[in-house]
Amino acid sequence: MIDSSKPPSDDERPWAPPRAGSPVERRDAWELATHGARAGLLAGLALGLTEILASVVLRGDPWLPFDFAAAIVVGPEALSPGFPVAASVILGIVIHLLLSMVFGVAFLTALALMFQLSARPWLILLYGLLFGVTVWEVDFLAVLPVIAPALSGRLDLATQLWNGIASYCLVYGPALAAYVIWVRPGMLDRWWVTHRTETT
Repeated sequence: MIDSSKPPSDDERPWAPPRAGSPVERRDAWELATHGARAGLLAGLALGLTEILASVVLRGDPWLPFDFAAAIVVGPEALSPGFPVAASVILGIVIHLLLSMVFGVAFLTALALMFQLSARPWLILLYGLLFGVTVWEVDFLAVLPVIAPALSGRLDLATQLWNGIASYCLVYGPALAAYVIWVRPGMLDRWWVTHRTETT
């Protein structure tokens, strides 16, 4: 017979603190870089498709995301009608995916530095939302006016909203978070799962 008057152990409590003596995360640089690049690539593909769709709906121009990405390197002439479509698409894809992978590595590195690789799924999703907004804010409001001031103000408010903050916050950030939640790179123990919930 189980003595119900006996207080539950820490592992049986609903809030399940980290199990004593059991490491829950490891921070391996190569693992973080590899999974960060993969997460960024997948999230970048999702973001790119969303931006193309938004551009078609808002402006009837599926090439706008490619042109704008290429313009970061080439300059404002990439936004002109005479700029070759093939060059815009190739440059746009390469630049977009490279930046997406870099930001993916940055996201996983930030989680690792804060010991949040093993955080609860809803918390990682929240981190993803915040990270997406931060990336957009830094890219378009801080970095872009410095490295390509001629591009500032070239997009209308609706395009900035849906191709920018909404896409990054609702697609790119959550996609990064979904990868971390699904793959759990660097996590050694699901500390929030109690023995009781594992058997029920």
